[in-house]
Amino acid sequence: MRQPQKYWTLFLQGDDRALGELYHVLFEPMVFVAYHRVKNMEHARDIVSELFVSLLATSTEARRMKWKNVESIQAYLTTAVKNKAIDYLRTKKSHVEILTLLPQEHAQEQETDMSILEELIHYPKKETELFQLHLDGYSNTEIAEKKMISEKTVRNKLSMTRRKMALHYKSFLTLALWMIAH
Repeated sequence: MRQPQKYWTLFLQGDDRALGELYHVLFEPMVFVAYHRVKNMEHARDIVSELFVSLLATSTEARRMKWKNVESIQAYLTTAVKNKAIDYLRTKKSHVEILTLLPQEHAQEQETDMSILEELIHYPKKETELFQLHLDGYSNTEIAEKKMISEKTVRNKLSMTRRKMALHYKSFLTLALWMIAH
């Protein structure tokens, strides 16, 4: 049994440390796969790291059910990384398209918008979608109905996204002013 496959088998059996070993063995090759798609080393590393974090967040029982038929962990992870890179590029493209629709009147506001949208790229897709709907003027109730989730979940996710953004921005005032304007 090849080392990566051995670690994968142990991980499926509930040994989280085995995923750490798998990470050390496959991280760089997977970063290369992501970089080939996104052409940015930092984003490529983030994509691979997020993938491993999502694997670790899966319960042992769910792991067995979901991945019991994976014959080659390298092939599986390569495909997963490619898909995450494509998702990243789609999100990035949609943010750039959104920015082109913004009025050209306020250069400073656009710079802040760009900065915030660039930051959103790093957030989970669902958080980004909810926040974008919020920015588009949907109420929490409308977002909840549209996404078929509870209004409380929408409030919590939007609040969590705002807190993350506040941590990212050294100047909370800039973020607060931007959020008031939108």
